[in-house]
Amino acid sequence: AKRQTVVLPRGETSVLILNGNGRSGAAGLAGAQVKEHGYLVAAVGNAPRTDYRRTLVLYRPGMKGEAQRLARDLGTGIVAPLDGLTKSELMGAHVALILGP
Repeated sequence: AKRQTVVLPRGETSVLILNGNGRSGAAGLAGAQVKEHGYLVAAVGNAPRTDYRRTLVLYRPGMKGEAQRLARDLGTGIVAPLDGLTKSELMGAHVALILGP
């Protein structure tokens, strides 16, 4: 798969972190990890469901490169277009990290 161009530097890429596994504190821990890599954390919260089978990095249109970079930095995540989240649910973030098991 060809790599998409990355437009924004890490320090300008905002990430919404949602706990999709139901484990208490998982999103907060991930938030700290994302910040260590230099990203902005837009918000931390719970995903609409807690039965995600894998960690997902969802991106708004045009942000695939940023999503791929985040997944590489964290060493986890299936990169996919926004699915099951609306742009308004992203709360202004460029990418959403939904934590799986």
